[in-house]
Amino acid sequence: MNAAEKPAAVRVLRTTGWVATIAGLAIAVPSFAIGAANGFDELAKVWVALAAAGVLLVLAGVTALLAGRRTPAGLAFGLVSCTLLLLLLPLGTLLTVVIAIVASQSWPQLREYYGLRRRPA
Repeated sequence: MNAAEKPAAVRVLRTTGWVATIAGLAIAVPSFAIGAANGFDELAKVWVALAAAGVLLVLAGVTALLAGRRTPAGLAFGLVSCTLLLLLLPLGTLLTVVIAIVASQSWPQLREYYGLRRRPA
């Protein structure tokens, strides 16, 4: 399956995943390094808090990348990613709203992509 055949929500999640992973690493690694260089004293706690936000971004990014899997677990990773993004106010919330709007417009394609079947009543 090429990129054009994937549902739009999956493409948005993959893009979000790459951006969040790279940005999270760019924030977390230097912040931990500066905090460690200062011996994690009182001032270094600010850097550790910034590094924690970077780690949260990395986690959200990796789970968003795992959402590209064509299994029900892929859908679960997408939901976890959106939940983690909600913790990163306000940009994460905005991204989650965009993903939800795009997903709501393509739910039949998402259901087919993730292998979910409608059960008879």
